[in-house]
Amino acid sequence: MRAELPHRPKRGRPVPHPLSRRTLAVVAGLVAGFLVGTVVAWRVLHPDDDGRAPSIPEIVGTTELGPLRQHPRVNGRDNGQSTRYGDRSLWVFGDTVVREPWKFISSTGAATTDLRASDGITITTTDVFGANGAEPVDLLPYSPSEKAFTKKHAKERCTPKSDPNCGAQIGLWPGAIVADPERDRVLVLYSKLCRQGPENSRCSGPLGHGLGTGIAVIDMKTRRVTRLAARDESVLQSVDGPDPTMFFPHETGYTAAAVVVDDQLYVYGDCDSRCHLARAPIDDLADRSRWQFYAGRDGSGAAKWTADQDDSATNLSAGSAGNSVVRVPALDAWLNVYLPPLSNTLTAQMGASPAGPWSRPFAVAETDNAGAGTNYAGFAHPEYAEQDGLVQYFSYYQQATYQQRLIRVEFDD
Repeated sequence: MRAELPHRPKRGRPVPHPLSRRTLAVVAGLVAGFLVGTVVAWRVLHPDDDGRAPSIPEIVGTTELGPLRQHPRVNGRDNGQSTRYGDRSLWVFGDTVVREPWKFISSTGAATTDLRASDGITITTTDVFGANGAEPVDLLPYSPSEKAFTKKHAKERCTPKSDPNCGAQIGLWPGAIVADPERDRVLVLYSKLCRQGPENSRCSGPLGHGLGTGIAVIDMKTRRVTRLAARDESVLQSVDGPDPTMFFPHETGYTAAAVVVDDQLYVYGDCDSRCHLARAPIDDLADRSRWQFYAGRDGSGAAKWTADQDDSATNLSAGSAGNSVVRVPALDAWLNVYLPPLSNTLTAQMGASPAGPWSRPFAVAETDNAGAGTNYAGFAHPEYAEQDGLVQYFSYYQQATYQQRLIRVEFDD
Protein backbone atom coordinates (compact mmCIF):
# COMPACT_ATOMS: atom_id res chain seq x y z
CA MET A 1 0.00 0.00 0.00
CA ARG A 2 1.35 3.42 -0.88
CA ALA A 3 2.02 5.72 2.08
CA GLU A 4 0.05 8.98 2.08
CA LEU A 5 2.16 12.12 2.04
CA PRO A 6 1.42 14.74 4.68
CA HIS A 7 -0.75 17.62 3.48
CA ARG A 8 1.14 20.78 2.67
CA PRO A 9 -0.54 24.21 2.59
CA LYS A 10 -0.60 25.89 -0.81
CA ARG A 11 1.77 28.76 -1.51
CA GLY A 12 0.43 32.18 -0.73
CA ARG A 13 -1.99 30.97 1.93
CA PRO A 14 -1.30 31.71 5.56
CA VAL A 15 -0.38 28.63 7.61
CA PRO A 16 -2.71 28.17 10.62
CA HIS A 17 -1.02 28.92 13.91
CA PRO A 18 -0.18 25.62 15.70
CA LEU A 19 -2.08 24.74 18.87
CA SER A 20 -0.29 25.38 22.14
CA ARG A 21 1.16 22.43 24.03
CA ARG A 22 -1.34 22.94 26.86
CA THR A 23 -4.26 22.83 24.40
CA LEU A 24 -2.87 19.69 22.77
CA ALA A 25 -2.44 18.05 26.17
CA VAL A 26 -6.02 18.86 27.15
CA VAL A 27 -7.35 17.52 23.84
CA ALA A 28 -5.21 14.39 24.12
CA GLY A 29 -6.44 13.84 27.68
CA LEU A 30 -10.06 14.16 26.64
CA VAL A 31 -9.57 11.75 23.75
CA ALA A 32 -7.70 9.25 25.94
CA GLY A 33 -10.37 9.48 28.62
CA PHE A 34 -13.08 8.90 26.04
CA LEU A 35 -11.27 5.88 24.59
CA VAL A 36 -10.60 4.34 28.01
CA GLY A 37 -14.20 4.92 29.04
CA THR A 38 -15.41 3.37 25.80
CA VAL A 39 -13.20 0.28 26.28
CA VAL A 40 -14.29 -0.17 29.90
CA ALA A 41 -17.95 0.22 28.98
CA TRP A 42 -17.54 -2.24 26.12
CA ARG A 43 -15.95 -4.83 28.40
CA VAL A 44 -18.69 -4.45 30.97
CA LEU A 45 -21.44 -4.79 28.36
CA HIS A 46 -19.62 -7.44 26.29
CA PRO A 47 -17.50 -9.55 28.68
CA ASP A 48 -16.92 -12.23 26.00
CA ASP A 49 -16.03 -10.05 23.02
CA ASP A 50 -12.39 -9.03 23.43
CA GLY A 51 -10.64 -9.95 20.20
CA ARG A 52 -7.02 -10.60 21.23
CA ALA A 53 -5.30 -12.52 24.00
CA PRO A 54 -3.40 -10.40 26.55
CA SER A 55 0.38 -10.52 26.64
CA ILE A 56 2.12 -12.92 29.01
CA PRO A 57 3.43 -11.14 32.12
CA GLU A 58 6.89 -11.60 33.55
CA ILE A 59 7.14 -13.62 36.75
CA VAL A 60 9.39 -11.78 39.21
CA GLY A 61 9.29 -14.21 42.13
CA THR A 62 8.02 -17.57 43.40
CA THR A 63 8.11 -18.83 46.98
CA GLU A 64 7.16 -22.25 48.38
CA LEU A 65 5.19 -21.69 51.60
CA GLY A 66 4.76 -25.32 52.62
CA PRO A 67 1.61 -27.27 53.47
CA LEU A 68 -1.73 -25.89 54.65
CA ARG A 69 -2.18 -26.20 58.42
CA GLN A 70 -5.19 -28.50 58.70
CA HIS A 71 -7.23 -30.29 61.36
CA PRO A 72 -5.04 -32.72 63.37
CA ARG A 73 -7.24 -35.69 62.38
CA VAL A 74 -6.65 -35.09 58.65
CA ASN A 75 -4.09 -37.51 57.26
CA GLY A 76 -4.55 -36.21 53.72
CA ARG A 77 -7.09 -34.80 51.27
CA ASP A 78 -6.87 -33.57 47.71
CA ASN A 79 -8.41 -31.14 45.20
CA GLY A 80 -8.58 -28.17 47.58
CA GLN A 81 -10.52 -25.30 45.98
CA SER A 82 -11.82 -22.17 47.68
CA THR A 83 -13.81 -18.97 47.44
CA ARG A 84 -14.39 -15.96 49.67
CA TYR A 85 -17.73 -15.45 51.35
CA GLY A 86 -18.00 -12.46 53.68
CA ASP A 87 -15.06 -12.36 56.07
CA ARG A 88 -13.88 -15.91 55.46
CA SER A 89 -12.52 -18.33 52.91
CA LEU A 90 -14.52 -21.51 52.24
CA TRP A 91 -12.64 -24.61 51.07
CA VAL A 92 -13.86 -27.89 49.59
CA PHE A 93 -11.82 -31.08 49.25
CA GLY A 94 -12.14 -34.44 47.53
CA ASP A 95 -11.08 -37.77 49.00
CA THR A 96 -10.25 -37.25 52.67
CA VAL A 97 -8.51 -39.73 54.96
CA VAL A 98 -9.02 -39.22 58.70
CA ARG A 99 -6.77 -40.94 61.26
CA GLU A 100 -7.11 -42.21 64.83
CA PRO A 101 -9.32 -44.00 63.98
CA TRP A 102 -9.00 -44.29 60.21
CA LYS A 103 -11.94 -43.17 58.11
CA PHE A 104 -12.48 -42.36 54.44
CA ILE A 105 -14.76 -39.53 53.22
CA SER A 106 -15.19 -38.60 49.53
CA SER A 107 -16.02 -34.92 50.14
CA THR A 108 -15.24 -32.54 53.00
CA GLY A 109 -15.08 -28.80 53.57
CA ALA A 110 -13.63 -26.22 55.92
CA ALA A 111 -13.69 -22.47 56.54
CA THR A 112 -11.20 -19.96 57.88
CA THR A 113 -10.99 -16.26 58.70
CA ASP A 114 -7.26 -16.44 57.95
CA LEU A 115 -7.19 -14.30 54.82
CA ARG A 116 -3.45 -13.58 54.82
CA ALA A 117 -1.51 -16.25 53.00
CA SER A 118 2.00 -14.77 53.10
CA ASP A 119 2.76 -16.80 56.24
CA GLY A 120 0.76 -19.85 55.14
CA ILE A 121 -2.91 -20.69 55.71
CA THR A 122 -4.50 -22.26 58.77
CA ILE A 123 -7.74 -24.08 58.05
CA THR A 124 -8.71 -26.43 60.87
CA THR A 125 -12.52 -26.30 61.05
CA THR A 126 -14.50 -29.46 60.31
CA ASP A 127 -17.14 -28.07 57.94
CA VAL A 128 -17.73 -25.11 55.59
CA PHE A 129 -19.69 -23.25 58.28
CA GLY A 130 -16.73 -23.05 60.68
CA ALA A 131 -17.57 -25.80 63.20
CA ASN A 132 -14.75 -27.10 65.38
CA GLY A 133 -15.72 -30.75 65.66
CA ALA A 134 -13.80 -33.91 66.41
CA GLU A 135 -13.23 -34.72 62.72
CA PRO A 136 -14.21 -33.48 59.23
CA VAL A 137 -17.71 -34.42 58.15
CA ASP A 138 -19.31 -35.21 54.79
CA LEU A 139 -19.85 -32.11 52.69
CA LEU A 140 -22.11 -33.34 49.88
CA PRO A 141 -25.28 -35.17 50.94
CA TYR A 142 -26.28 -38.53 49.46
CA SER A 143 -29.78 -39.21 48.15
CA PRO A 144 -31.88 -42.06 49.60
CA SER A 145 -31.32 -44.13 46.43
CA GLU A 146 -27.55 -43.62 46.65
CA LYS A 147 -27.48 -44.68 50.30
CA ALA A 148 -29.62 -47.72 49.47
CA PHE A 149 -27.28 -48.68 46.60
CA THR A 150 -24.16 -48.56 48.79
CA LYS A 151 -25.91 -50.50 51.58
CA LYS A 152 -27.26 -53.14 49.19
CA HIS A 153 -23.82 -53.87 47.73
CA ALA A 154 -21.83 -53.78 50.98
CA LYS A 155 -19.11 -56.45 50.94
CA GLU A 156 -20.39 -58.13 54.10
CA ARG A 157 -23.72 -58.78 52.33
CA CYS A 158 -22.51 -60.27 49.02
CA THR A 159 -19.81 -61.87 46.93
CA PRO A 160 -18.60 -60.86 43.44
CA LYS A 161 -20.06 -64.10 42.12
CA SER A 162 -23.52 -63.40 43.48
CA ASP A 163 -23.48 -59.63 42.90
CA PRO A 164 -21.69 -57.96 39.93
CA ASN A 165 -21.62 -54.72 41.99
CA CYS A 166 -20.46 -56.29 45.26
CA GLY A 167 -18.56 -53.70 47.30
CA ALA A 168 -19.53 -50.82 45.01
CA GLN A 169 -20.03 -47.39 46.56
CA ILE A 170 -21.36 -44.06 45.33
CA GLY A 171 -18.91 -41.18 45.69
CA LEU A 172 -19.33 -37.41 45.29
CA TRP A 173 -16.26 -35.31 44.42
CA PRO A 174 -16.37 -31.50 44.82
CA GLY A 175 -14.97 -29.46 41.95
CA ALA A 176 -15.07 -25.71 41.35
CA ILE A 177 -16.61 -23.46 44.02
CA VAL A 178 -18.04 -19.92 43.64
CA ALA A 179 -19.80 -17.50 45.98
CA ASP A 180 -23.29 -16.15 45.27
CA PRO A 181 -23.78 -13.67 48.14
CA GLU A 182 -26.86 -12.07 46.57
CA ARG A 183 -28.70 -15.31 47.26
CA ASP A 184 -26.85 -16.09 50.52
CA ARG A 185 -25.23 -19.18 49.09
CA VAL A 186 -22.09 -20.81 47.77
CA LEU A 187 -22.20 -23.12 44.74
CA VAL A 188 -20.10 -26.26 44.33
CA LEU A 189 -19.81 -28.10 41.02
CA TYR A 190 -19.35 -31.82 41.72
CA SER A 191 -18.86 -35.20 40.06
CA LYS A 192 -20.78 -38.34 40.93
CA LEU A 193 -18.93 -41.65 40.60
CA CYS A 194 -19.22 -45.34 41.42
CA ARG A 195 -16.17 -47.26 42.72
CA GLN A 196 -14.78 -50.15 44.79
CA GLY A 197 -16.76 -52.72 42.78
CA PRO A 198 -15.41 -56.02 41.40
CA GLU A 199 -12.73 -55.96 38.70
CA ASN A 200 -14.03 -55.14 35.22
CA SER A 201 -17.42 -54.08 36.60
CA ARG A 202 -19.07 -50.73 35.99
CA CYS A 203 -17.86 -49.60 39.43
CA SER A 204 -14.41 -51.22 39.48
CA GLY A 205 -11.27 -49.68 40.92
CA PRO A 206 -10.48 -47.22 43.73
CA LEU A 207 -11.05 -44.25 41.44
CA GLY A 208 -14.08 -45.89 39.86
CA HIS A 209 -16.08 -44.58 36.95
CA GLY A 210 -17.80 -41.24 36.52
CA LEU A 211 -21.58 -41.13 36.30
CA GLY A 212 -22.34 -37.44 35.83
CA THR A 213 -21.97 -33.94 37.25
CA GLY A 214 -24.22 -31.61 39.20
CA ILE A 215 -24.42 -28.46 41.33
CA ALA A 216 -24.59 -28.36 45.12
CA VAL A 217 -25.86 -25.35 47.07
CA ILE A 218 -24.37 -24.36 50.42
CA ASP A 219 -27.03 -22.18 52.07
CA MET A 220 -25.14 -19.79 54.35
CA LYS A 221 -28.31 -18.78 56.22
CA THR A 222 -29.81 -22.18 56.99
CA ARG A 223 -26.43 -23.96 57.05
CA ARG A 224 -27.76 -26.72 54.86
CA VAL A 225 -26.17 -28.29 51.79
CA THR A 226 -28.49 -29.52 49.03
CA ARG A 227 -28.12 -30.68 45.42
CA LEU A 228 -30.01 -28.89 42.65
CA ALA A 229 -32.37 -30.92 40.47
CA ALA A 230 -32.23 -30.08 36.77
CA ARG A 231 -35.41 -28.98 35.00
CA ASP A 232 -36.56 -29.11 31.37
CA GLU A 233 -34.21 -31.95 30.46
CA SER A 234 -34.49 -35.72 30.31
CA VAL A 235 -33.50 -37.25 33.65
CA LEU A 236 -30.13 -38.99 33.41
CA GLN A 237 -29.73 -42.58 34.53
CA SER A 238 -27.30 -43.60 37.28
CA VAL A 239 -26.36 -47.02 38.65
CA ASP A 240 -28.80 -46.35 41.49
CA GLY A 241 -31.65 -45.31 39.17
CA PRO A 242 -32.81 -42.05 37.54
CA ASP A 243 -30.98 -39.05 39.03
CA PRO A 244 -32.42 -35.56 38.35
CA THR A 245 -29.46 -33.95 40.15
CA MET A 246 -27.09 -34.91 37.32
CA PHE A 247 -26.98 -31.94 34.94
CA PHE A 248 -24.53 -33.53 32.50
CA PRO A 249 -23.34 -37.07 31.81
CA HIS A 250 -19.80 -37.87 32.88
CA GLU A 251 -18.47 -37.72 29.32
CA THR A 252 -19.39 -34.03 29.00
CA GLY A 253 -19.46 -32.96 32.64
CA TYR A 254 -18.78 -29.37 33.73
CA THR A 255 -16.84 -29.13 37.01
CA ALA A 256 -13.26 -28.15 36.09
CA ALA A 257 -13.46 -24.41 36.87
CA ALA A 258 -16.12 -21.76 37.41
CA VAL A 259 -16.39 -18.00 37.66
CA VAL A 260 -19.27 -15.54 38.06
CA VAL A 261 -19.43 -12.49 35.76
CA ASP A 262 -22.38 -10.13 36.14
CA ASP A 263 -25.41 -12.43 36.34
CA GLN A 264 -23.85 -15.39 34.55
CA LEU A 265 -22.10 -18.48 35.91
CA TYR A 266 -19.36 -19.62 33.55
CA VAL A 267 -18.36 -23.27 33.98
CA TYR A 268 -15.48 -25.08 32.27
CA GLY A 269 -15.60 -28.81 31.62
CA ASP A 270 -15.97 -31.52 29.00
CA CYS A 271 -12.17 -31.55 29.10
CA ASP A 272 -9.57 -33.62 27.34
CA SER A 273 -6.38 -31.71 26.60
CA ARG A 274 -8.64 -28.65 26.38
CA CYS A 275 -11.89 -27.69 28.08
CA HIS A 276 -15.24 -26.48 26.76
CA LEU A 277 -17.18 -23.61 28.34
CA ALA A 278 -20.83 -23.34 29.36
CA ARG A 279 -22.79 -20.54 31.00
CA ALA A 280 -26.20 -20.01 32.58
CA PRO A 281 -28.06 -17.31 34.54
CA ILE A 282 -26.96 -17.72 38.13
CA ASP A 283 -30.46 -17.04 39.44
CA ASP A 284 -31.92 -20.03 37.54
CA LEU A 285 -29.22 -22.65 37.09
CA ALA A 286 -31.69 -25.51 37.44
CA ASP A 287 -33.32 -24.69 34.09
CA ARG A 288 -31.14 -26.68 31.69
CA SER A 289 -32.85 -25.09 28.70
CA ARG A 290 -31.17 -21.77 29.58
CA TRP A 291 -27.63 -23.13 29.45
CA GLN A 292 -25.46 -21.98 26.54
CA PHE A 293 -22.17 -23.32 25.20
CA TYR A 294 -19.20 -21.49 23.74
CA ALA A 295 -19.09 -22.13 19.98
CA GLY A 296 -16.00 -20.26 18.80
CA ARG A 297 -15.76 -16.73 17.36
CA ASP A 298 -17.41 -14.89 14.54
CA GLY A 299 -15.69 -12.81 11.88
CA SER A 300 -15.43 -9.80 14.20
CA GLY A 301 -13.78 -11.84 16.95
CA ALA A 302 -16.84 -11.90 19.22
CA ALA A 303 -17.65 -15.07 21.14
CA LYS A 304 -20.50 -17.17 19.74
CA TRP A 305 -22.89 -19.11 21.97
CA THR A 306 -25.21 -22.00 21.18
CA ALA A 307 -27.93 -23.94 22.99
CA ASP A 308 -26.71 -27.15 21.36
CA GLN A 309 -23.86 -28.73 23.30
CA ASP A 310 -22.85 -30.73 20.21
CA ASP A 311 -21.94 -27.47 18.46
CA SER A 312 -19.59 -26.31 21.24
CA ALA A 313 -15.89 -25.56 20.74
CA THR A 314 -12.90 -25.95 23.05
CA ASN A 315 -11.79 -22.89 24.94
CA LEU A 316 -8.75 -23.24 27.23
CA SER A 317 -6.11 -25.78 28.29
CA ALA A 318 -7.05 -28.43 30.83
CA GLY A 319 -5.40 -29.44 34.08
CA SER A 320 -5.30 -32.65 36.07
CA ALA A 321 -8.28 -32.57 38.49
CA GLY A 322 -9.33 -29.14 37.23
CA ASN A 323 -8.30 -25.51 36.69
CA SER A 324 -8.81 -22.09 38.22
CA VAL A 325 -9.95 -19.07 36.20
CA VAL A 326 -9.52 -15.77 38.08
CA ARG A 327 -9.61 -12.06 37.30
CA VAL A 328 -6.35 -10.08 37.62
CA PRO A 329 -7.36 -6.39 37.76
CA ALA A 330 -3.78 -5.05 37.62
CA LEU A 331 -3.28 -6.77 34.26
CA ASP A 332 -6.84 -6.14 33.01
CA ALA A 333 -6.94 -9.83 32.17
CA TRP A 334 -8.02 -13.29 33.26
CA LEU A 335 -5.71 -16.06 34.43
CA ASN A 336 -6.22 -19.77 33.80
CA VAL A 337 -3.89 -21.76 36.08
CA TYR A 338 -3.51 -25.53 36.28
CA LEU A 339 -1.16 -28.49 36.62
CA PRO A 340 -1.07 -30.38 33.31
CA PRO A 341 -1.48 -34.16 33.51
CA LEU A 342 1.77 -35.95 34.43
CA SER A 343 3.56 -32.66 35.03
CA ASN A 344 4.94 -30.89 38.09
CA THR A 345 5.07 -27.51 36.35
CA LEU A 346 2.33 -25.11 37.40
CA THR A 347 1.14 -23.62 34.11
CA ALA A 348 -1.08 -20.69 33.09
CA GLN A 349 -2.70 -18.79 30.25
CA MET A 350 -3.80 -15.15 30.03
CA GLY A 351 -7.29 -14.44 28.72
CA ALA A 352 -9.11 -11.34 27.53
CA SER A 353 -12.41 -12.58 28.99
CA PRO A 354 -13.84 -15.78 30.52
CA ALA A 355 -14.33 -16.96 26.94
CA GLY A 356 -10.85 -15.88 25.87
CA PRO A 357 -9.09 -15.49 23.58
CA TRP A 358 -6.34 -17.18 25.60
CA SER A 359 -2.59 -16.84 25.28
CA ARG A 360 -0.30 -19.79 24.73
CA PRO A 361 0.39 -21.74 27.96
CA PHE A 362 3.43 -20.60 29.95
CA ALA A 363 5.28 -22.00 32.95
CA VAL A 364 4.58 -20.35 36.30
CA ALA A 365 6.49 -22.41 38.87
CA GLU A 366 7.91 -25.86 39.54
CA THR A 367 6.00 -27.68 42.26
CA ASP A 368 7.81 -29.87 44.79
CA ASN A 369 7.03 -33.56 44.24
CA ALA A 370 9.08 -34.62 47.31
CA GLY A 371 11.21 -36.76 45.03
CA ALA A 372 8.46 -39.12 43.90
CA GLY A 373 5.71 -39.14 41.28
CA THR A 374 3.76 -36.21 39.94
CA ASN A 375 1.57 -33.69 41.71
CA TYR A 376 -1.91 -32.65 40.61
CA ALA A 377 -4.83 -30.33 41.40
CA GLY A 378 -3.15 -26.95 40.91
CA PHE A 379 -5.58 -24.18 41.87
CA ALA A 380 -5.66 -20.42 42.49
CA HIS A 381 -7.15 -18.83 45.60
CA PRO A 382 -8.01 -15.27 44.53
CA GLU A 383 -9.38 -14.25 47.93
CA TYR A 384 -5.74 -14.20 49.08
CA ALA A 385 -4.40 -12.17 46.13
CA GLU A 386 -2.41 -8.99 46.81
CA GLN A 387 -1.42 -5.87 44.86
CA ASP A 388 -4.55 -5.94 42.70
CA GLY A 389 -3.83 -9.51 41.66
CA LEU A 390 -0.13 -9.22 40.85
CA VAL A 391 0.59 -11.49 43.83
CA GLN A 392 -1.29 -14.78 43.65
CA TYR A 393 -1.36 -17.84 45.88
CA PHE A 394 -1.67 -21.28 44.31
CA SER A 395 -2.10 -24.66 45.93
CA TYR A 396 -1.38 -28.16 44.69
CA TYR A 397 -1.65 -31.71 45.99
CA GLN A 398 1.66 -33.46 46.69
CA GLN A 399 1.00 -37.16 46.21
CA ALA A 400 4.14 -38.32 48.00
CA THR A 401 3.09 -36.72 51.31
CA TYR A 402 -0.72 -36.29 50.91
CA GLN A 403 -0.23 -32.56 51.58
CA GLN A 404 -1.99 -29.51 50.19
CA ARG A 405 0.94 -27.18 49.53
CA LEU A 406 1.01 -23.44 48.85
CA ILE A 407 3.07 -21.31 46.43
CA ARG A 408 3.30 -17.52 46.29
CA VAL A 409 3.80 -16.08 42.79
CA GLU A 410 4.44 -12.43 41.91
CA PHE A 411 3.80 -11.08 38.41
CA ASP A 412 5.20 -7.89 36.89
CA ASP A 413 2.71 -5.36 35.58
